[in-house]
Amino acid sequence: MKKVLLTLSIFIVILLLFINNGFAQTNNSSTFLRHMVIITFKSDASEDNIKSLDSIYTYLSKSPMVKDFELGVNISPRESGVIKHVYVTSFSTKEDMKNYTKIPEYKSLFKISMNIAEDVSVMDYWITK
Repeated sequence: MKKVLLTLSIFIVILLLFINNGFAQTNNSSTFLRHMVIITFKSDASEDNIKSLDSIYTYLSKSPMVKDFELGVNISPRESGVIKHVYVTSFSTKEDMKNYTKIPEYKSLFKISMNIAEDVSVMDYWITK
């Protein structure tokens, strides 16, 4: 009888550990809306204007609506001589992304980029971590 109770107890503990682990994995996943902007700059774009654009994106990334932000410069040898920057901003909801565009400084992104961008690619996608 003691062996049966011991075996049953061990089985229940193991079962509870598996159930708890399953809940932990489910609760740790997060969904984010990623907004990626890739800008190819004109060959005559000034370094100061490019830095201004980077600064505005960095400033906007401080908004509480932004969950994560990355700024990168293309280093691929395949496109030598072409300056490209990528700006990746993550949001929890579409509503947060929509409200982000209402920040007054957001409009200045277009004023600067229209003068120095040769090409702009935008991509929005959902991710789960």
